[in-house]
Amino acid sequence: MKSKIPIWQLRENISGVRIDLFSDAYISSTLNDVSKLHRNDHFICLLLTSGEGELLVDFKKVPVAKETLVFLIPGQIQRAVTFNNSSKGWILFLDDKLVDEHARLMIEDSLHKGPLLSLSKSDFEWYTRYFELLYQTYQDNTLGALHKLAVNALAAPCIYKIASAFQANTELSGQHSRRSVELTNKFKRLVRKHYRELKKSGDYADLMNFSVSYLNDTVKAVTGFTVSYFIQQEMLREGQRLLGYTDLSIKEIATYLGYDDPKYFNRLFTNLAGISPGRFRSDFKSNKQ
Repeated sequence: MKSKIPIWQLRENISGVRIDLFSDAYISSTLNDVSKLHRNDHFICLLLTSGEGELLVDFKKVPVAKETLVFLIPGQIQRAVTFNNSSKGWILFLDDKLVDEHARLMIEDSLHKGPLLSLSKSDFEWYTRYFELLYQTYQDNTLGALHKLAVNALAAPCIYKIASAFQANTELSGQHSRRSVELTNKFKRLVRKHYRELKKSGDYADLMNFSVSYLNDTVKAVTGFTVSYFIQQEMLREGQRLLGYTDLSIKEIATYLGYDDPKYFNRLFTNLAGISPGRFRSDFKSNKQ
């Protein structure tokens, strides 16, 4: 693939974990790099204890403020837009292998709601104490041969607390049966895996051994969105990524996404995004996002 989107790897870490103080000095030292579009091969958790800023995640602006936690997953297109000088807090980097499959699915199932978690006062205090302890342990070289094990073990509480919060955001407790929620989550996982080759609601209904009407009614009841919405949004998100940060032609992008007819892809993209693929690319380049 031409002009690939750069993928940043996790470096200078202890057993797959790195934690830094987020401060004016940190921002100044990294802003030139993080202000460029990129993907990561790892998870990032950002918590501000003061100040505010803005990120661009998959072409959507994400405001960052005190008592709001940002959790970014591998593969998303992202860059830092701005952070003011009073911004302070913590930034945690986690190797992809440290987030087990169950926690990962709980987080990914809520991606359509964005990467932000609004924290209660007690949760904000918990995360603040947690990051302080993790940072102290990360810096503690007196642990000797147990240093890596200690840091690695301390990553788990944060992962599971974040995963459970995302799950709570996704599911409105008591409103839907466990079966309906599990069916919906399974469908969304299948879409993320097969959206390039399976385009129709019936494809997923067949894969799951349900009727189209039952699958659509269940997914819409749980999420408020139809089956087609999730299929199309997955295509749109990757299409925007490829238009914005590769020099692949629109025809090549259409083919990569599973559309043999570039004109059909053009019409579908325009319908969903409100702008043609060519215009999206030119606007993106001119705005230097």
